[in-house]
Order: sequence, then structure tokens, then C-alpha cells
Amino acid sequence: MRIRHFLLVAMMLTFAISTYAQTTGEKIKEFADKHMRLSGYLQGGYRYDGGIDEASTFYLLRARVSLTGDFAQDRLDYRLQVDMAGSPKICDLYVRYKPLNALNLELGQFKIPFSYENENCGPTTVEFIDYSYITTYLARNNGRYDGIAATGRDIGLQIYGGFIQRDGYSIINYNVGVFNGSGINIRDNNMSKDFIARLIIKPFKGFAVTGSYMYAETNYDDAKYMKSPRWAVGALYDSRHWIARSEYAEADFGGNLTRAFYAMAAYNFTCPVSVMARYEFINDELKIMDEQRVTIGAAYKPFKFLRLQLNTSYTLRDKIAGECRNSFGVNLLATAMF
Repeated sequence: MRIRHFLLVAMMLTFAISTYAQTTGEKIKEFADKHMRLSGYLQGGYRYDGGIDEASTFYLLRARVSLTGDFAQDRLDYRLQVDMAGSPKICDLYVRYKPLNALNLELGQFKIPFSYENENCGPTTVEFIDYSYITTYLARNNGRYDGIAATGRDIGLQIYGGFIQRDGYSIINYNVGVFNGSGINIRDNNMSKDFIARLIIKPFKGFAVTGSYMYAETNYDDAKYMKSPRWAVGALYDSRHWIARSEYAEADFGGNLTRAFYAMAAYNFTCPVSVMARYEFINDELKIMDEQRVTIGAAYKPFKFLRLQLNTSYTLRDKIAGECRNSFGVNLLATAMF
């Protein structure tokens, strides 16, 4: 009798535990399906550079995985993005609170709102394989001028939003933020903070003008609190087939005035093929860089999750001691997305 009672109790406990585990598992799956979305992309290709810096190489550019989700009927969302190419690093880690179209809050590590291209043209959608000189050198994707190579990102806080709604877009859009100014995944290394503000005005659908300003003080080499204020202005037009965009920017890196400019145009055919061209330059008073570059390219997207790009470029550089340093390059990039 006692054995029969024991077996009955054991069976009841087993059933209860199994039911609880199944219910818990279903709740976890339901939560994950609703609030956790996994995506990513892999970019790699082949590059040839002719001239004084002659090189030929296959390369892995980016290998990124993102986890995103939202709560409270899309008013609160988050993003975690990790890049596994080279040294693994966290690119994005932020939360956003969006109570109103005119007033939103973003906190964490994310792209800084300086210039239009840096924040609004992602690696899987930007027209060219190499970003413009403005994005590369003035929006902190390369540390040649201020020592900060941070994929155009920083740790900080910003408010943003839009006013005057029309046909699904805001006519006036703004960003105002304060950032560490030291790059990604590290603490601030001085008492100063970066202040960035940007305004985008869209008078009609497909056209916009933009202006941004950034004040920064950076510890670079022996120059503590090196002031490097910068500003940028631009305009863009985006229709069903045509895309045109241009920006001009200036920065003062501790007394070294730097100027950069680009203008590009692209045409999207009805079939999944696009062609594009861009002219740009960068120069500074200390002659750290004095370059002009012309790039012609094409993109082919046979499937939703695959994009192929081909760019050819010719770079004109200032001569040093009478030596010509112009170069010609070919770049092929494949992007696989999931």
C-alpha cells in the first residue's frame, strides 16, 4: 500500500514539474518571439590598389550580429550589435524611449549625429563600399586627426524628434546630444564632453537640407584638451530611381583647419541594379591629407539577403618632393544578410 501511494505521489509530482516546465518554456519562447529579434550581416571581398601603396588582398570587412526588440507598444526599444571581424567589439548598445514624435531619448553607445551620411547610411545600404572623407575622418571612423577611430560612434545621451507631420514624415527633425568623446567601449579620458547638434529640414518628400555642429576637446598625443570643433552642411534628394547627396564640412583640429566635401549621384534601375558616381576631396593646412577621389560603382542585389558591389576609384594626392602619389583602385564587396 505504501509503495503504491509513493508511486502515485511521484507520478503526480512528475506531471506537475513537466507541466510547469512546459508552461515556463512556452512563456520564454513567447517573450523571445515578441521582444527579441536576431539579425546580422557578413561583408567581405577583394581589393586592389595600384600606385605607391600597391596592394592586392582578399579581406573580411564586417561580421555583425544584432539583437533588437521593443516594449510598451514600440515606445521603448533596444539594440545590441557586436562585430566579430578582427578584434570582437560591441558597436551598438543602447535603449530608446519614444513617448512622443517630437521628443525621444536615446542612452548608450550609438552613432553620433554628426553629418547626414554617418548616421543615416548603414553599411548594407550605403551606395559606395568606402564611406566619404567626411564620414571617415571627421565623424570618427578613422583617428588620423584626433586619434579616435570609433566606427562613427560614442557613448552618450541624446534627445531627438520631429515636428510638423506630413504624409508620414516630419518636416523639421533635430538631434541634440552629449557624449564622452573618447570612442567606443571605453570610459572618458578627460573631464570634457562632446556636444553635438543636428537639424534636418524636409520641405517636401524626397528632399532635405541638413546642418550639424560638434564641439569636442580630445586628449591626443601630448595635446591635452585639444579643441576640435567642426560643422557640416548638406542636401539630398531621393526619388524612386534617382539619389543625389552632397555635404561640405570643416573642422579645426587644434589649429589645423581641415575641409572635406563630397557630391554623389546614383540611379536605381527597375531591375535590381544600381549605378553611382562620386567626387570628393579633403585637405588641411598641415598637409596631413591633401586628396581628391573619383569613384564609379555598380551594385547588384539578386536576392533580398545578398548584395554585390563593385567600385573603381582614382585618387589624386598632393606631390611630396616631386613624387607622384596618385593611385587607382578596384574594390569588390559581397554582403550576405540574415
